[in-house]
Amino acid sequence: MNMDIHLVNRALLNIGQYPLSEADRTNENTTFVLCKNFYIETFLEALSEVEWTGGRKRARLVLTGRPVMKNDRYQFAYDMPFDCAKPIELQNNEYFLVEDRIIYTDVKDAELLYVSNGKVLRKLKSISAPRPGELPDMEYLTGGRPGDNPDVTLRAGGPRDLPKEIPEGYDKVPLPEEENTDDFPDYTALQYEPKFYQYVETMLSAKFSMKLSNDPALSNNLLQKAMLIKDEAYNTSKSSKAAKENGQAWWGDELGITSGSRELDHLGNMMRKDRW
Repeated sequence: MNMDIHLVNRALLNIGQYPLSEADRTNENTTFVLCKNFYIETFLEALSEVEWTGGRKRARLVLTGRPVMKNDRYQFAYDMPFDCAKPIELQNNEYFLVEDRIIYTDVKDAELLYVSNGKVLRKLKSISAPRPGELPDMEYLTGGRPGDNPDVTLRAGGPRDLPKEIPEGYDKVPLPEEENTDDFPDYTALQYEPKFYQYVETMLSAKFSMKLSNDPALSNNLLQKAMLIKDEAYNTSKSSKAAKENGQAWWGDELGITSGSRELDHLGNMMRKDRW
């Protein structure tokens, strides 16, 4: 994912600063590095604050293998998806609790709806076994989906334990892939609603103002404007969620009278007689 240069330039212009030029990007001067650091920081913060309607995903959760503190109140402990910025809901709107990126719930085979930050897993280049007491130098190791052939083979021992004869095909080493030159190679660009980008732009302007200008009042005004945008986005998300919930029950259902029943037909006939 690359920094949205147009959004950043609008944020700079909002506080009376010069926009970034192509030379700034090429030379990676102080202003460009400042904008780049503030951009990813603000981007991730914004995603974690509101249940945005864009960038949503649904994933089947995996039971955690981490040595976590047992929670006796819940039957299951799941790992939160690695690209989850804001969890929204489980299927059937079941209750869950999040602690240290672990999801505790009583739901079996849980599926989570969440806002994704677009994080991607870096491809595994090499694996080294740590010494006793040391942590491994990788975050994730996956064998792929069930039925996939692994592209990494682990063998116990040292270099002298390698087979003397290289199996057929192992000498065909693929060429190294091109290096990712994106500003943020650990993230891929997703589509979010316009209100999200408006919030990010305003928050960036507020942060730039605190760093690049001597006008505290301007920064405070921008922060207040950003909070109004966030509140509006929160209310929009809340309204959208409420619209999916069950509406008010029919009075006949409350009385235990179903459509087409004799009781309902009799009640309807009585009401017609009263009218006429």
